[in-house]
Amino acid sequence: MIRRLNETVISRIAAGQIAVSPASVVKEIVENSLDANASAISVFINSPFNFKVVDDGEGIPFKELPVAVERFSTSKIKSVEDLLRLKTYGFRGEALHAISLFSRLTIKSRYHSEDVGGVIVLKGGVVERYEPMPFSGGTTVVVEDLYFNVPVRKKSVSRNEKQKIRSAVEDLALANENVSFRIDNSIYPASSKAERVFRITGKQFEFKEGKFFKLFLKSRFESGSGRVRKVFVNGRPVVSKDISEFMKKHHVEEYILFIELSPSEVDFNVSPLKDRVVFKNVDTLFSGLERMLERSFYFLPQFKTVEGIKEEKHIEYGTLKLIGSDGTVAICDDDNYYYFFDIHLLHERVNYEKILEKLKEKFFEEKELFPVVAFTEPLVADKLRKLGITVKRDGKKYVVPSIPVILSREDVEAVIKGEDPESVASAACKNAVKSGVEFVSRMELEKLISLYLECKEKRVCPHGRPIFYRIKKREILRKLGRL
Repeated sequence: MIRRLNETVISRIAAGQIAVSPASVVKEIVENSLDANASAISVFINSPFNFKVVDDGEGIPFKELPVAVERFSTSKIKSVEDLLRLKTYGFRGEALHAISLFSRLTIKSRYHSEDVGGVIVLKGGVVERYEPMPFSGGTTVVVEDLYFNVPVRKKSVSRNEKQKIRSAVEDLALANENVSFRIDNSIYPASSKAERVFRITGKQFEFKEGKFFKLFLKSRFESGSGRVRKVFVNGRPVVSKDISEFMKKHHVEEYILFIELSPSEVDFNVSPLKDRVVFKNVDTLFSGLERMLERSFYFLPQFKTVEGIKEEKHIEYGTLKLIGSDGTVAICDDDNYYYFFDIHLLHERVNYEKILEKLKEKFFEEKELFPVVAFTEPLVADKLRKLGITVKRDGKKYVVPSIPVILSREDVEAVIKGEDPESVASAACKNAVKSGVEFVSRMELEKLISLYLECKEKRVCPHGRPIFYRIKKREILRKLGRL
């Protein structure tokens, strides 16, 4: 028989989807503090089931304290249309109600324009106390004996839940660097975004900024334990499989990405925890992110034939297996040879070809040349166009009125003379790892070798130096008396 559930059962089911863990409960409370325009928030964690959040926000009017803990009571929205203009963390009006059902919840608050504050205490959703009281200002929320009435859920809480609570608060602190945070004895004063990132992660990141993005990427060859991979959309920490796969595709292992979009361009009303997101124009979003990422940061490591380098026209480069590295040389092998790669030159070669690809795609912004460069040979015009350089016909001659910002006038003149553009080679070298100085992990080396195998030229770096030395395995075995 199908029957309608009563409101008590419905409320308990819905609350169980919101107060799924102590960390999610603390997150909801801190988000309320941020929505109340708090400039300082303190979180004290006695245990995963007993904690307190103190803020100096606007506070709750005394008469509205009972309403604040009712289901579907919120000051954030009034209509469906408001969901398209949403700028607050909360909007469903379910969090405090859900928390009150599974704990002893105490809320003390004083609204900023009122002289006297108030307190409300609930246990299992039942009001035990509600009265006015002197209070300094802001709001203090105390949660005690969380899950006292759902022992199965209490038993399922993991041993590292305190750290999960801390991480949840730290995520909100990362997104709100203008707010001072305290988590037990750790204090994060209001600061710049970069300083907040460093204080919380303890890691040095490279910072890049685009129209809709603030992106912190781990220095490419810096060692460190624990991968940092975080995404924030309009200040809200979210999980996005699309972004995760995008970063993986672009070989970015550690990142903190802040995305700021118009509220109408993103939908957070996907899951009860509001930790998942749907983008209205995901392709446009990723196109902009890719452009910023590649232009600003990621030139990982064609080659030209140079006199003195033995020509090997029919070398077959199969799958190279990395054996090891001393920081300067990487040792690989395939079925027939051992290879000894200069890591810096390996990286430089990959950088060089990546930059050339982007030039052909008209990836870089252009700058005007004055006076313009002029010449008469049509073959030179074709060669310049293949480098992404604008060439126009002017009577019997060709002129170059502008060039990609990464190039110089000297590069154009070099191409006209039949030489290679030095700026590309210099940029490739400058952005390559410094062997023996910068740490390169095994994973990064394997990626670098994979990119190298896609290069058109594999023998020499852009300046003509041999990238590797190789020796036949049979020769080694013969020297060792194995053959």
